[in-house]
Amino acid sequence: MIIEISVAVIALAFVVLVAFLIVTLRSMSALLGQTNNTIRELQYDLKDLSKQATDLLQHTNEVTVDVLHKLQSLEPTFDSVKQVGEAVEEITSSVKQASTTVAHTIKTKVTEEARKPLNQKIAAALQLTPIVMDLWQQLKQRQQHAAPTVK
Repeated sequence: MIIEISVAVIALAFVVLVAFLIVTLRSMSALLGQTNNTIRELQYDLKDLSKQATDLLQHTNEVTVDVLHKLQSLEPTFDSVKQVGEAVEEITSSVKQASTTVAHTIKTKVTEEARKPLNQKIAAALQLTPIVMDLWQQLKQRQQHAAPTVK
């Protein structure tokens, strides 16, 4: 009798085990179905995302080509600006040299005049005296001729 009870308990345990396995397999089957659906959706989304990325790359390439073209068209402008800068630099250098030369010449003349003896200065002033007197006389005559016509 113990053998019959043991066999009955084993059979009952086997039935419970089989029932549990059936529930687990059904749950796994549903989970695999959901996973399969998710993978299909991901594949669809991936295709869409891939298409968008390709479109974005094409647009980026077009923009890059456009920017490169515009930069190439600006190159002569930059060359012109460079040449203008070089010309301005040359002009500035020339003006600087000229002003240095003029300043040196003035300084030299002032130094020479300061070193001249006093008698040479007086002689130069005396040479100018007749010219100054003549100009003074002419001015006086003009004032005399202009005065009666004004009244």
